[in-house]
Amino acid sequence: MASIEEAKDLIKATPISSVVSFYHPITKRGANFEGICPFHGDSHPSLKINDGKGIYKCFACGAAGDSIRFVQDKLNVSFIEAIKDIASNLGVSIEEQKKNKNPKYEMGLRVLQAANKLYKKIALESKPQAYKDFCQKRNLNEDSQNNFQIGFATGSNALVSYLNSIPNSDKEMAIKSAKEIGLIRDSKHSGGHYDFYRDRIMFPIWDHSGKVRGFSSRATKEDQVPKYLNSGESFIFDKGNILYGFNLAKNHIRDLDSVMIVEGNMDVIMLHQFGFKNSVATMGVSLSSSSIKLLKNMTENFYLAMDSDNAGIKAMTRINEELLENNIIAKYISFAPMKDPDEFLNEYGRIELQKRIEDAPTFLDFLIANEIPEQIPGSTENKLSLLKNVFQILRPLGSNLMATEKVITVAKSLGLKSSNDDILQEYKNYLAQGGVSTPPANQGQSFNPNPLENDAQHIPYEEEDLANKVHFDSALPILNSERTVLLTLIEQPECILANQMTEILDKIQHFEVKRIVQWLKKIYLEIDETDFPLFVREKMKEALPEEIRKILIEGLNKYSNIKLDSKVIDKTMADLSIKLDEGVLLQQIEQLQKKHSEVSSDEEGLIILNEVQQLRSKLNAIRNK
Repeated sequence: MASIEEAKDLIKATPISSVVSFYHPITKRGANFEGICPFHGDSHPSLKINDGKGIYKCFACGAAGDSIRFVQDKLNVSFIEAIKDIASNLGVSIEEQKKNKNPKYEMGLRVLQAANKLYKKIALESKPQAYKDFCQKRNLNEDSQNNFQIGFATGSNALVSYLNSIPNSDKEMAIKSAKEIGLIRDSKHSGGHYDFYRDRIMFPIWDHSGKVRGFSSRATKEDQVPKYLNSGESFIFDKGNILYGFNLAKNHIRDLDSVMIVEGNMDVIMLHQFGFKNSVATMGVSLSSSSIKLLKNMTENFYLAMDSDNAGIKAMTRINEELLENNIIAKYISFAPMKDPDEFLNEYGRIELQKRIEDAPTFLDFLIANEIPEQIPGSTENKLSLLKNVFQILRPLGSNLMATEKVITVAKSLGLKSSNDDILQEYKNYLAQGGVSTPPANQGQSFNPNPLENDAQHIPYEEEDLANKVHFDSALPILNSERTVLLTLIEQPECILANQMTEILDKIQHFEVKRIVQWLKKIYLEIDETDFPLFVREKMKEALPEEIRKILIEGLNKYSNIKLDSKVIDKTMADLSIKLDEGVLLQQIEQLQKKHSEVSSDEEGLIILNEVQQLRSKLNAIRNK
């Protein structure tokens, strides 16, 4: 949701040719555009549009102006109505104009701006050692620190002190606003407030017009959890409609006629530092339809440049499908053997990245290449299975020329003897049936390039939806207590941050359960927690024991966005720790009782019964405690 002023700034940042093309046919001629003038009886292209200057001019009738003026005159509407209509075409919703500004909204912007200035001032003037160490370790120069206004939040409640210094007429509203945004919290001990961000590197998140809407933060101490702590959704922050760094990148996107899409703050910052200033980052692992529309109105040339690990590939696969549905053929930049742009640039430098950009394949070609094994299978059935996997990749394009050409090319590379017409008919039949794909053959490949199927919040999850099922033989059964631990961590993932987590991990005996819990702990500290269900769902596509898969499905169906109180978390985890102790003892007792039924002498039986009695005593002691 944007104000009229914000929408006007966004329109001015959009190439005038993109806006005019919504309302009138124009043609590119060299560096500019031209068309028949709609404002007089024009018979040849007299209308000229210049993106560099942001103006149009008819050299016959003299009509001229910017994009808003063009729409005003073309539709015969007011200035405000023209802005609303253009914003609608750009995928931006306009909040209803009111005679008086929304005081809550205005105060929220003021508080965020004040917090940003405070964090930046602390970084520049106090120069905390943790801040200096971070900038040095990440190779951040002064220009990057200033351009992206990187700051530092101390552990001394600096923001609360500032808010308390505000004159009484505004103080109450400012403190209330800061609480709602998530900058401060109530103190249960003093009755006052405390800063939510403490001892953290602070990255302001701007909207497309350059106003601070929230923060992304990074821990500076090893024992701080989570590692990344970001602003939650609020009355002033909607991350789905924000691209990190867009306010700094928009002119470069237009000038270079291309955009690089990455997934992290530091990736954007480092790319800008090395001269790739047409870079923006998603706020999460997806690209919203409004963001796609916004970028498409600036350029048709998209580069997917997210992390080169499996999670990054899956995120790009999902984004690529959305881009294809908007007739955008994105290219792919690999950072292998490094993980992301930040690591790559610091290791290999600008020239090597520029070379990879110039040689970048389309993401479609990358996906298709990963689907086709080096050793083509001999059987026609397996070849057709591979071809249908390629159908799935091309499905968003429908039956346009690029899709059909690639279908034929892949079919021939697989050695299929059918005619082109038969192959294309098979593809059209596939599309007509709703694009139902056979499971990927994989053929020994480690990467499965099938696009993501559902949104992270798309529940309930059904076991039948999951691919790649593998049967496991486990000599060690999953204890009820271990099942409860895993189920709890999926339902209420904030429990992962509990102090008892290390102790609980040590007590889990089942190898696969321990592995999944370790993975949950790792990813929860590294991702935005709103993406947690998506990552778990993607994990379920891997080879997992069926019993664990069922636990994950049950947990996701009960997943809750309502967070537990810290005291409840501590009590829950303490109970789980006790249950794990009980579970181990019960298992040992069961094993001894089974062994007792098979003994060959009374003496051996008495020894076993004595051991059982000792274990029961331990069990009673735990339960009584």
